[in-house]
Amino acid sequence: MADNVQNAPEELKKGKKRKEKKPKTKKEKAMSVLDILIPVVCGGVILFSGFNLFKIYRSYAEAEAIYDGIALYVRDDVKGEEEQEEEKAMEEAGFPYLNVDFESLAEINEDFLGWLYFPLLDISYPVVRGDEDETYLHEAMDGTKSNSGCIYIDYYSNPYLKDMATLFFGHNMRNGSMFGSLKRIRKEEGLVEQDPYFYYYTPTKAFKCHIFCYYLESSKGKTYECPYDVEGYDQYMDYILEKNEWPEGPSGVDIAHRHRLVTLSTCSGHNSGKRTVIQAVIEDTYEYSNVIIGDTIDLPEETDEK
Repeated sequence: MADNVQNAPEELKKGKKRKEKKPKTKKEKAMSVLDILIPVVCGGVILFSGFNLFKIYRSYAEAEAIYDGIALYVRDDVKGEEEQEEEKAMEEAGFPYLNVDFESLAEINEDFLGWLYFPLLDISYPVVRGDEDETYLHEAMDGTKSNSGCIYIDYYSNPYLKDMATLFFGHNMRNGSMFGSLKRIRKEEGLVEQDPYFYYYTPTKAFKCHIFCYYLESSKGKTYECPYDVEGYDQYMDYILEKNEWPEGPSGVDIAHRHRLVTLSTCSGHNSGKRTVIQAVIEDTYEYSNVIIGDTIDLPEETDEK
């Protein structure tokens, strides 16, 4: 008997009873489940996010490869005496020299119209116009399905920039491609003043566009209601100047003579309903003296038809 007492638990030696475990309350059980569930859910979210990021960057890489190949049809180097003369004439007229192989690009895509070049933002892409505006939202220049889509002229705009205002659209890509760098104009104070021009090259002429206006617009704003008569043009100009975020911009261009307008537009944030808008007047045009850019091309004749 003495041995049993000697080997008994300490609490029994002192005459204390062993405490019994209380059953867990509902709250404690719920917390235990959460302790397991939260790490599992977090892990799933991380895996899902990682997979989505992988798809996004794979899409970027694919689009970049496509447009790197397309860019091979455009040269800024000069070969031969005729090209040297053309380059000199263009430079004297205030235009960067670009030799665009319009014929080959038209063979790749019959909707191809011209080439947009924006030196300040390193934008250099082909421009198309589809049967409807949604056509090139998720289709690259070569017809490949792509989230980057293609820069395109609004279906209701004249493809040869003969309207009072012409709309160009492109995606706001996270990696800065397409129109992803347009937002820099609004965010980086003084940037556009360094070089407020972009250029549009077609088979027969080049357009020099002088930026004077930029702002944030609603996707359903009046910016996209292009004017078709003098009264409408003046009302349109009043509207965009009121929204303009660059007070000094209009002072550098001739607005009084109602030059044709060009608008570059892209989304501003995911599902925000807002658009980043850059607007310019067509300050000058250059007709190729020897039509060496796009020589013997097979493209539709320029007409006033939509």
